[in-house]
Parts: sequence; C-alpha cells; structure tokens
Amino acid sequence: MVHYLIELALWILAAYFLGCLLGWALRNVFGKADQSVSEPAKTSTRPAPVHIPPPPAPIAKPAPVVAPVAVIPPPAPKPIAAPVPIAAPTETGKMERPKGLAAARGGKADDLQRISGIGPKNEGILHNLGFFHFDQISEWTETQVAWVDDHLRFGGRIKREEWIKQAGLLATGKEAEFTKLYGTGGLRNAKGETLSGSRTRKP
Repeated sequence: MVHYLIELALWILAAYFLGCLLGWALRNVFGKADQSVSEPAKTSTRPAPVHIPPPPAPIAKPAPVVAPVAVIPPPAPKPIAAPVPIAAPTETGKMERPKGLAAARGGKADDLQRISGIGPKNEGILHNLGFFHFDQISEWTETQVAWVDDHLRFGGRIKREEWIKQAGLLATGKEAEFTKLYGTGGLRNAKGETLSGSRTRKP
C-alpha cells in the first residue's frame, strides 16, 4: 500500500515539473510575438513634439524728455544808504563828555526847565546824565556842549538857544537880566502862557 502511494506522489511531482516546463516554453514563444506586434503600435501613437516659439524680447521704453529748468538769478542787493552825518558841532569835531554828579546837592535840584529850550523830557535826560544845577551847565566848554548836543541829537539847539548864558544868569541870581533877555524861560503862568524876552521874542 505504501509502495503505491509513493509511486503516485512521484507521478504527480513529475507532472508538476512537466507542466511548469511546458508553460515556460509557451510563454517564451507567444510572449515575444505579442511584444513584437505591440511595439510599433506604441511608437506610432506617440504625439509629435510641439515647437513652442521663444517669447518676444521686451521693447525698451524711451527715456522721458525733461525740459530744462530756467535758473533765475537772485535780485541784486539794494545799496545801503549811508547814514546822514550830524552836523559837526565844532570846527575841530572834538567832543568831551562833561562830568556829572551822582545826585543833586543837598538832595534838591535846580529847576532846569527855567532855561528856555529845556522841557520835562530833556530835564529828565539831563538828570540821568548827572546834571542837576545851573552852575553845572554854565561851566560846559565848547567840546562838552558838542558832546551833549550830539548825545541828545539836538542839532545845535544848545548853542542857538544860549543854554550856557541862561544857566550862568540863573546860577548867579541875575533874575532881572534873565527876564529881560529870555522872559520867563520855560516857565508858564496859570494861563499856560510864557513871557518872551529880547532874545526869545518871536518876530
């Protein structure tokens, strides 16, 4: 019994190898034929390459034309007018500042407005310069008169109005002569009037 089973197994194994060999041979024969037939079909159906032209070169834009800007020259500077010189108060043009006082003597200043030509404003300026008394003004020299006249910008008023002579008469108490020549000077009466003298009388 065992002998038959072994023999059957050998026949089955031989049939299996024989089938494998037959299948391999058929595959080699018919497989190459199919491949030779299908290859031309594959090559014939491949689409032809499409030629794509290169993109056109960019067109260069012309540079914008800039109009020339007119350069306007700056205006010529106006000539600076030379200051008008004040008339020289003396022939030589020398000036000297007279010496003043720090304060009025005895704390009481003379009434400088009695001098014709000196008002409240000019009296305040003279006080600031240190002049409080008639005798101070009467002692001014020509060069000192030139300095004060230039400082106050009077244009020669001190000499024309005879401040030195007026101050000298008032400093020495010559009231009658002062009134005859200059009237009441800068003083006004209750009506706001002033009396003129022979040197201050209007024509």
